[in-house]
Amino acid sequence: MALPRHTILDYEYKDAPVDILFVGDSPKMFEGEYEAFRSSEMNVILKNLWAIKGDFKVASTPAVKCPNLTIDTISPQIRKACKVHLHDTIDHYQPKLILACGKVANNVLYGKAKEESKLRGHAVEMETDSGFKFKVVSILHPFQVVAEPKNSFLFSTDLVNAINNELLGKSSDANVQYKFPLSVEELDKVSGEFLETSRDVAVDIETTGLNFLEDTIHTISLTLVDRNTGEIGTTVVVPIDHREASLGYKTKGEFMRFIINVMKNPNNRKVLHHASFDLKFLKRYGVEEVANVYDTRLLQHLHLEDVPKRLKDLVGYYFPEEKF
Repeated sequence: MALPRHTILDYEYKDAPVDILFVGDSPKMFEGEYEAFRSSEMNVILKNLWAIKGDFKVASTPAVKCPNLTIDTISPQIRKACKVHLHDTIDHYQPKLILACGKVANNVLYGKAKEESKLRGHAVEMETDSGFKFKVVSILHPFQVVAEPKNSFLFSTDLVNAINNELLGKSSDANVQYKFPLSVEELDKVSGEFLETSRDVAVDIETTGLNFLEDTIHTISLTLVDRNTGEIGTTVVVPIDHREASLGYKTKGEFMRFIINVMKNPNNRKVLHHASFDLKFLKRYGVEEVANVYDTRLLQHLHLEDVPKRLKDLVGYYFPEEKF
């Protein structure tokens, strides 16, 4: 496959610096030579690079120099030695962005085994022993796409987001303005917008834990959304059992009465993520009737059932250029 203009993707490429360095697991024997990725894996990488507008100098390297090392056979001593060699390679290429593919690559770069799902798609700043600073984003290994094509969405999404946000500078801080009432008078200033509206209301709660019978609700946030245009309206964060709010019994009762009336409004949709969790807590606090519930977790499952569905994941898929 031809490469994009000015793009070089070659383990033997010696010029520096490069824009992107793909770090694979241990080197693989392919057609008599050791390479960081097999040709089928390289095709997956190239296919996704082609989809991004821009010219990049790209190189690849294995995380370790010994063939056939796996996450089960790499010891702390081996990892330490391999990290020295990998840092030498990074110092040579001086990449603006490193994409770590696979468990061994993550293990060597991060210095210890970490849960892959918690690393994937998130940029972390690191530094070699010589002082060169670089950014690392963990993505799926392209072999996972070759073996299971259903993984192509995650691989493509994480790769494209990493390049757009960390290399091309398209990310921006999310600037969410919200009201945080501490009295009935302050709540009354915004309550009218929520009680009779036909606009959708996005609902999220923060709790002290996962047990709805024992834990309590810190806050309930409500955001108005125009379903036709996607325009975001007012956001109000209502404290309930928040220790810093110190609400009186009467004020807390008025706040919950407001929540009850918002949730039973038949004229709009209530959009939650993993609604069964939130609704259990809300029911314990007296919210008996909730009209028109839409669960983004279930909707994501209907859309793409094979990808992670945490709220954090969905934010990464659909709002990749916003940092929260």
